[in-house]
Parts: sequence; C-alpha cells; structure tokens
Amino acid sequence: MKNILPYASALLLCSVLSGYNTDRAAAQQSTSGSAPMPSVTKLAAKPPMGFTTWSRFKCNAQDPFKSWPKLETINGVQAPLNDDGSRSQYSFQHFMLDQARAMKDSGLLDAGYSYLNVDDCWMNRARDDNESLKGAASWTYGHWPDGSHNGFDADLSQYVQYLHSMGFKAGLYSSSGLRTCQIFPASAGHERQDATAFAKWGIDYLKYDNCDYDKSDDPSDYSYWPKKERPGAVTDKSKNELFKAMADALAEATKNSVRKIIFEESAPAAYGNNASEKYTTMDWVRPLGQMWRVGGDIKNYTYDAVSNTLSNPWSSGAGGENDKGVYPSFYIAVALSRYVAPGSWNDPDQLLIGDNGMNTDEEKSQFALWSVMGAPLLLSTDIRRLTKDYLAKGRDDADVTLAHLKDSLKILTNKDIIAVDQDELGIGGYIAYQTDSATDKGMDVVVKPLSQDRLAVVILNKGNTQLQPQKINLQFIGLDLSGQSCTVSAKDLWDDKPEGLLSKNELWTTVIQAHGNAMYRLAAKCDGKTVKVIPTGQIYSVPSAGGQGLCLTASSKSTATAKFSISTCNGSEQQIWSRDIAAHRIKLAADPKLCLSMAANDKFGLVECKGRSEDNSQDFSYYLNGHLANDALEPSDMSAHSPDSTRKCVDIYAGSIVENKLVAPYPCDRSSKNQVNQIWSAPGAPG
Repeated sequence: MKNILPYASALLLCSVLSGYNTDRAAAQQSTSGSAPMPSVTKLAAKPPMGFTTWSRFKCNAQDPFKSWPKLETINGVQAPLNDDGSRSQYSFQHFMLDQARAMKDSGLLDAGYSYLNVDDCWMNRARDDNESLKGAASWTYGHWPDGSHNGFDADLSQYVQYLHSMGFKAGLYSSSGLRTCQIFPASAGHERQDATAFAKWGIDYLKYDNCDYDKSDDPSDYSYWPKKERPGAVTDKSKNELFKAMADALAEATKNSVRKIIFEESAPAAYGNNASEKYTTMDWVRPLGQMWRVGGDIKNYTYDAVSNTLSNPWSSGAGGENDKGVYPSFYIAVALSRYVAPGSWNDPDQLLIGDNGMNTDEEKSQFALWSVMGAPLLLSTDIRRLTKDYLAKGRDDADVTLAHLKDSLKILTNKDIIAVDQDELGIGGYIAYQTDSATDKGMDVVVKPLSQDRLAVVILNKGNTQLQPQKINLQFIGLDLSGQSCTVSAKDLWDDKPEGLLSKNELWTTVIQAHGNAMYRLAAKCDGKTVKVIPTGQIYSVPSAGGQGLCLTASSKSTATAKFSISTCNGSEQQIWSRDIAAHRIKLAADPKLCLSMAANDKFGLVECKGRSEDNSQDFSYYLNGHLANDALEPSDMSAHSPDSTRKCVDIYAGSIVENKLVAPYPCDRSSKNQVNQIWSAPGAPG
C-alpha cells in the first residue's frame, strides 16, 4: 500500500479496555430472561466506538495526503505543533488529527465513533522531569533514530484540547510492565506519575497492554534508551498487582474531576479459552475496569512480495495464539458472552473495515458479529480514504477500489446495526446453534436479546461458497410461538425496506455469499401479548487446544434412556437448550416439557418439568465463572461468582474435553474455582 510499510509479525500485543466497573447485578437478566437489572455505573455504559491505530498502521510512519488543507483553529484552540500547512515533516500527532478530521467529514463522528485512540510508539524514550511519560519528538519506530517524521508534543494538553474541541475523546496506550510491546517505556513503577499526566492532559481512555521486560530480552534492545531509563530488573509484581496499581492511580488522579478515564485491560488476552488462568484473570480485571481484550491481536492483511497480493484477514488459518483471523477472534469472544453487561465489555479487537484486505461481504460479517456480541466498535483503517473528497476525486488502487470504500462507509454507518451494538440492555450475544463446528463450513446462528422484547439474529455463512436460502427455527433462537394467534415482525438490517411481518411466521434467508451474513431484528406477539425472549441455544465446553468447544448432547429425547455427553456441535434437537431463568430450569428446546435433572446414581436425566417446590433436582443456576450448578441462585445472591462447594456441577467426566466424553454431576470445584471441565458457554446472562 502507498501509505503503509509492509510489516513483519508484531511482538506480543495483548490489549483490552477497562475502567471502573459495574456490579455483577448489571449482567443479570430479569425473570423473563431478556432484560438485565440497571447498571450501577455511567462510565462506558455502552460499548465505545471510535478509531485506533494499531492493526492498520502499527508504529510505521505515514505520509500526508498532499492536497489536505491546514488544520484550522477551533473555538480559539490552535492545532498543536504549529501546523503551517507545508507538511514537510508530517507528525504522528498530525496524522491522528487528520484521522479525526476524516471521521468528522465522513459522518463517522455523527454515527457515534467518538474515540480517537493512539496505540504503541507515541511516547518518548525518556521521561519528563516529573518522571511521567511524554510525547515522542519523532515518529521513529523501525529505523532509529529518524527525525523525518515528527512525533507528539511532549505535553499532550493542546493535542487533547484540540480533539475535544472537534467533538472527540482522546485515548492513549501504555503497558503494565517496564516496557511496551514495541519496547518503549511503560508504566510499571510510574503508575502514579503517568496517571497524573493523563488526567492533566484530559485523556478519556487508556489501553493498558500486557507486555513486560523479561529475562529473554537482550540489553542491546534498550541501547537507544537514555541510560537511566534502561530496565535493570524484571518486575516482581504479579499482573494483578500491576493492573490494580494503574487502576488505583487513575482513580486517584481523577477523583476530583468529572472526566473519568476508561481503562482497557489486556491481561485476559494472554490465555486461550481452554486455560484456567483465563478465568482467574477475568475474576480480577472486572472490578478494575470496563473493558478487556479477550484474545490476541486480530489478524490483519500480510503482503506477499512474490505474488504482489494481500492475504485475507478473515482467514481461519490465523497463525499463532496472538494472531487470529476475524472468525476465530469472534469465536473467542462470543464464548465469554456471560461477562458482558453495561460497563463490562469483552473486546475481540479492532474492526478491519475499509482498506484492510477483506471483501465487502466479509466486512459486513465482521460488523454484524461485533455488533451482535455488544463489542466495542474500534475501527483501524485509513479513514482519510473515506472522506467525501477522496471518494469523489481519488483513484482505485491495487489493494482497494473506490466502490469498495463507499461500501465500507455504508457498512460502518448502518444505524440499525449500530443500534444493536449500543442497545441499552447491554446483553452479550451468544451462539444459538451451529450446523457445523468447523471454522470454514456450515452456518452459525448468533442472537442478542434487545430492549422492548426484540431479538437480533445473525446468520453467518462460514463456508467458501454460497449458502442457499435457510429456514431458521424460531424456537431454537428463543421465540416460543405456542399461542393461538401469533405474529412475528422482522426487519432486514442490511436493506432499506421497512419492517414487516413474516409469512407463515417462518424466517427464511436469501442466498448468503461466502463469508457473508443475513441479519434481522425480530419481535413476536401471541394472543395480543408480547413474546418474551427465552435464552436458547447450545451449551458448549471450552475449546480443546486448537479446536472448538463441544456441545452438551442428550443421546435421545427419551426420559428413560437419555444419556449426556459432549459431542461436535451440529445444531441437532438434542443440543439446543432453553434456560428458564426465573424457574431455574434447563429445558430441551425441541420439547420444553422435558427438563435437565440431577438423576440418581450421579447421572443426569431428562424428566417432565415440575415446579421448584416439587423437584429441586431440576434446579440449575449459571454462574459468572461458567459453572452450571444444581441450585437456585436467588437475586440476593447475584454477587456470587461461583457456586458453593457443597453443590454439584455439570462436569465432563475425568476432566478430558474430547468427543463423546460422558457428562455427569460432580462436586463443584472450589480449589481453583476455574476447573475448565466445569466451565460452559450457555445462552443468556448468569442467573
């Protein structure tokens, strides 16, 4: 590409959003199972939307767009670095402000994209006189030292003030160790000084990474640092202590200010979903902030100099643990949907919509999936290419056409789909069912309960060829149409047609292109009453190493002979479960008269559903740590993270998560609280 250098695989970058967190009660659903209790925090009550540099640009210096005019004075605030319009030395800071201008010109700011976040490499190699981070004099990454591209003002006050005057919020980056992932100074040991500087500058958002100085580093890696700044020892504090130190410092620095700082934590991203450490980390990040990266860096395009082509970021061949394609990044995050609530967001990483190598269908699918999960919508693309002037006067490049960019902008400003992401209930979307568990075959049906008893549904074609029209089983996505007279209204969120009624109450898709999707907003009434959404879908285990989760499967619908095991998810009737949260029942969706029961001889059974006072063997609660326990969690107990050790949990026999392993009751683990063979992804919020 013209304005970005080809890059090698990045160093470990595990990042996440966070801040001052909501109480767990905000994640719980009402007795109908479709509405959570009110949030107790106002900070990040909805997923943040904006721009960030990392995936598209990393730390590579960029060139200006030659015809762009001088930055204007706004409400008496001059552009920083004394822009004279000549751009002989294009700065990192001006590049960020040009992205902000482009967001405003393109309509992205009006659509809700208000955060402008700079990632690694903005900071100087030396700290200021107060021992706090300061802006780098040069955009020097990759070719030390180089002054051909200026960096930031040492004091970012004017830069932030200018962004605020434009209507934006300003985000910065640091890391929990002694260095950032790109070996710039980070905040360990300087949390108080750095937080004080961030608050003084007026920063709104801090992305806090997971990198550190460790024994594998060579001292020569730091030869370009001032001698007094060079790391001399490994940080001896735990990650919990390091992240808490910054959370406490931010709270102290902003205690007398109405402007609080969203704190994005990267700590969970260091672990796969099959690692107990992932859930231990999720335990402690939530009280510290509002957002957290749940997986490694999303895979951007890579350039093949021989074929002169770009690889596709959608690819499921996603490289190592820290380099995941769009679909694997989605799958990592959606399995953790129970953690999502207002002020409590899973971050699957950045949107690659624009000039990052995906086709339009793939871009639409990423946008639909991120929105249905309730994920932050943080865009990493060259937004200068989405401005009115560029789209009118630009040219088609080898990597992207103007027609594609126009489609990208239309995707990003789709009001109906943004509304799904920003829905006030803040419920995390979950997989209702998959017809094939492979990452490149079949379809996934993903749903998200919305306010006003509506339901968003995404039907994703994972395959590499067209998917013919599909009939979606409404009962399998949580709409029970058992009344005498029922109607279902539907809005196709990818077209401009008004909402209408489904014919025969059947939802049929049109043909879905490879890696494409269909997305709808549904609402149902039976006998004049609104149909409440019932959390319904597959209940699946943590993934085995390198694989997908396996589904809780009843061998049959017979109450006498049904046995339970985990098997490949395929969307069959024996794998789809509905959760009656008020009654604490787990029902077979295809036959809701049958409930999961703690049968005799330490086995599970399917029995005729009874009331809570009649049969407590049918009582099941879903806990935040993923345990399904034989008890009835009351609203007063919603702060409980995991079940009491006297309870029995749904357990994969002998701890081995492999095909056809039996599932049986077993005492809930309390030693680590995160025994992975007792952790499940189930439809809906805990309760």
